[in-house]
Amino acid sequence: MLNLASITKPTWLITTALLSLNLLQQASAAPNQIRLNQLGFTPESTKTAVINNTDSQSFSIIDIASGKSVYQGQLSQSALWPSSGETVKLAKFDDFTNLGRYHIQVKELEQSLPFTIDNSRYQQPLIDVIRAYYFNRSGAVIQKKYAGKYARPAAHPDTIVYVHESAATEARPAGTVISSPKGWYDAGDYNKYIVNSNISVYTLLSALTEHENALESLKLNIPESSNNLPDFVDEILWNIDWMLTMQDPNDGGLYHKLTTKRFTGETQMPHHMDQPRYVVAKSTAASLGYAATMAKASTVLAKYEQQLPGYSQKLLTSAKQAWQWALINPAIHYEQPADIATGAYATAGDDLKDEWLWAKSELFAATGDKQYLADIAFPENLRIPEWDKVETLALFTFASNLNTPADIRDHALLKLTTVTNKWLTQGHNSAYGVAITPQDFVWGSNSNMLNKAIMLLRVNQLQANPEYVHQANAIVDYIFGRNPLGMSYVTGVGQHTPMHIHHRVSMADGITEPIPGFLVGGPQPGQQDAEHCTPQGGIYASTKPALSYIDHGCSYASNEVTINWNAALVYALAALTE
Repeated sequence: MLNLASITKPTWLITTALLSLNLLQQASAAPNQIRLNQLGFTPESTKTAVINNTDSQSFSIIDIASGKSVYQGQLSQSALWPSSGETVKLAKFDDFTNLGRYHIQVKELEQSLPFTIDNSRYQQPLIDVIRAYYFNRSGAVIQKKYAGKYARPAAHPDTIVYVHESAATEARPAGTVISSPKGWYDAGDYNKYIVNSNISVYTLLSALTEHENALESLKLNIPESSNNLPDFVDEILWNIDWMLTMQDPNDGGLYHKLTTKRFTGETQMPHHMDQPRYVVAKSTAASLGYAATMAKASTVLAKYEQQLPGYSQKLLTSAKQAWQWALINPAIHYEQPADIATGAYATAGDDLKDEWLWAKSELFAATGDKQYLADIAFPENLRIPEWDKVETLALFTFASNLNTPADIRDHALLKLTTVTNKWLTQGHNSAYGVAITPQDFVWGSNSNMLNKAIMLLRVNQLQANPEYVHQANAIVDYIFGRNPLGMSYVTGVGQHTPMHIHHRVSMADGITEPIPGFLVGGPQPGQQDAEHCTPQGGIYASTKPALSYIDHGCSYASNEVTINWNAALVYALAALTE
């Protein structure tokens, strides 16, 4: 993997060459029948491999240096995993703790990919996954000093952005020019969306506060690395600074997105794109999510008041203004204007109760003002967190805030443990040993699963249960190779990784390897892009949920990247690194 933090130029060149060789292994190759986390294990971690289609009853661990068997174990009974249609067995070796480099051997099968047991398996991947945000900066020169061969000119300064007629007000009529620089490109496209930025920044801020030891001292080798703020904070600020410009200063409402009228540049670099860009509509979901996120940011960044004088208070004031706009406009759902055809992040049909609850929880945590506890109502059923499903975020904040009234705090914790214990049952009953069901294979399935892991880890902070950590580890194992495709779903991280992601820069830069550190969306049976992909040679090999994936740039439904998906992986890796 690339280590762009504090390395010398010769090391950069050698590391890049090794990565290039690593990535030339195409994701379309037949998966190894022995699937395991390609980043290996720590001595104290749980250790499990999935063995597909074997009659063997046992397995061996082979030391690569000596070629000798150093461990023998019994395989579990075979079981069917409905998500892939495979009959598999588990090889568990938690008690094997010797540092080294190994293969797993099952008698009639090809040996596994090599893996290590050491104490640093996630340290470099964590850096790579965070640095993906730097590569996705809007309005910045991505310099060779920091990016190597992925350097590119500045693009989309967004200092001239037009107010779209859907966002027009008397104070800012259609065509008004505003400045809205910085921010991250949201996904594979070159646009920026507030709803998705909300949960992305919120997840990163949560990781910082809850796993500070893993994040605050990281050296990311970004332009701000020489200042007196942690690099991780600097990267988050690049997007928060943009988010602040998306609030109408006249009424406090949030523009839903900043975008061109159509998706542009699928095979063109961003600095070649000069189409006009617009702020489009205001929405209640964007404003409430923003209120929650900025309230959270105000508490987290208060620690850096000396470096950022007045910034924390500015964020809290902005959060309150967004809340006030939402009170006046409680159900404004984003509707795509006739001349706009970019990402919608629409909430039509949603009652927004979860967004209201999220904003209340964070504003109360930031202010202690009991007005935000009025009409608190918890949902009957909790969903895995996503950009439009945020009730569990609110419940965790209520449950972890000692100032929350005891009845609300206890009820929130009960709701959380009820759902996380349900996920434990899913993991125990799974042939793959992971808390993943066929229903989890939705658009962005990898992030969906990681958000399960995050909630398991967060609830573990409130009510410790080793099984929560075990299942969170298993989900991360799945992401890095313990899956039916036998691949790591993170570009450049692992031995068998995505090569042709739906990410415009990676598709257009002429470099064989995609930018490292991006989590792809992952398999899901909707195959919404099949008609688009088939003429380009992107063919889905299966309709099974866990196999429905194409390693092709056409596949926005399985192989795109987004900032919120990466945020979930940042949290999980930080938690398991600390």
